[in-house]
Amino acid sequence: MSLKRKPPVPLTTASVVPPSPHVKKRTLWQRMGAGSLSVSIIFHIMLLAIGAFWVLRVVQDPPKKVDFMPPSGGGGEPSAEVEAKRKRLNAVPRDMPRLVAMDVASSITLPEPDPSSQLIALDALTSGKPSGGLGGSGSGGGKGNGTGKGIGDGTGPGLGGGGGFQNPFGMIDGRKSALVGNFYDLKQKKDGTATGFDESATLQVISDFVTKDNWNIRKLDDFFKAPNTLYQTKFYIPIMSAALAPEAFGCKDVKPVFWVAHYRGMIEAPKSGRFRFVGRADNVMVVRFNKKVVLDGGDYSARVARPIWDAGTIAVLAGTSGNRDQEKEMRRGGYDIPVKSYHYPTCGQYNERGGVMVGKDFTVKAGAKYPVEILLSELGGLFGASLMIEEDGVEYKKDAAGTPILPLFRLDADLPAPSTENRGSPPYDPEGPVWKFIPGEVVGGI
Repeated sequence: MSLKRKPPVPLTTASVVPPSPHVKKRTLWQRMGAGSLSVSIIFHIMLLAIGAFWVLRVVQDPPKKVDFMPPSGGGGEPSAEVEAKRKRLNAVPRDMPRLVAMDVASSITLPEPDPSSQLIALDALTSGKPSGGLGGSGSGGGKGNGTGKGIGDGTGPGLGGGGGFQNPFGMIDGRKSALVGNFYDLKQKKDGTATGFDESATLQVISDFVTKDNWNIRKLDDFFKAPNTLYQTKFYIPIMSAALAPEAFGCKDVKPVFWVAHYRGMIEAPKSGRFRFVGRADNVMVVRFNKKVVLDGGDYSARVARPIWDAGTIAVLAGTSGNRDQEKEMRRGGYDIPVKSYHYPTCGQYNERGGVMVGKDFTVKAGAKYPVEILLSELGGLFGASLMIEEDGVEYKKDAAGTPILPLFRLDADLPAPSTENRGSPPYDPEGPVWKFIPGEVVGGI
């Protein structure tokens, strides 16, 4: 008997039952690798802490800054600090050259330079020693934020807190509320052709301008006009080289003789009263106020067209010559005989030529506007001019000789350094009134 074997039953997945050991589920934090990450973070934090501790131990305190400047209060000369500051200031170029294209039409108008680029003419101001710059606003002779006396005959508010470097004929900053000044060379026409003028011809042009031409500025348009326009608030110029004038106006190649500088503007009276201009110039200074000549105070008379510093004319103006004919001539020229004048110790040259001249009286009302024009000219090689103002009825301080010390005629609060040398500039009273400049008003030319 044979036994048949049953065929094997095929295995299926359903029939296979794997062992089911107990497996612990892993958390999300563990599946993200928290174990190794935590160890790494802790390790790096320890390294950073050790490194920071080491750096703090190694790094030393920064070295103290050594100040070689002596303090201004004790332990050294304060002026040393001022001198060092002045040298640092002088290291900055003040005069940047300006390129001018002549006879070229353009619709572009270049702005005027910053006030810090005011004109400097040290080569024309070489006395070789420090002195108070006229108009210097340092504490050495005026108002300002610094201390400074200027160099040589330097003038003006200067740079920063009182450098004393501004040109005495004005500033190139047109934003300043000041009289507008232009320069004309009477030796050449506007096209550069020589006129052949001498002293007499130059003086005649000036005389015609202030008398026959009624100060018509267009009459000067026939002559060469300097490229620079300057702006001036006061006139307090010691006797110095006249070459500074053409240089200031941008034409230093022009010879310093037979030139005219004309300033004009509208001003407002600070108070009501009766005033008179007092001044003197080498060679010509004429002041026109409210369309009337009120001072012809130069060594040469513009209206009479002749020198007035010779002994005979001085006596005529003083009313002591006894020459009635010459006195009539001077009266026709606008002088009130006898002409009143003042003498100051610092005005030796002017004292010898009749003194600092007192002009005609004029009356103003507070707040009212008045046109003013000032004409300066040089017929030789040196120039100087000072213009003061005297109010009728005011008792001024007096010098040792009993001469009144008058305030400057000025359009701003800045004061120049008073002259202490015998170079023509009289002492002045710093408490005088400030006349206000009115911008936008056209004066002259009609």
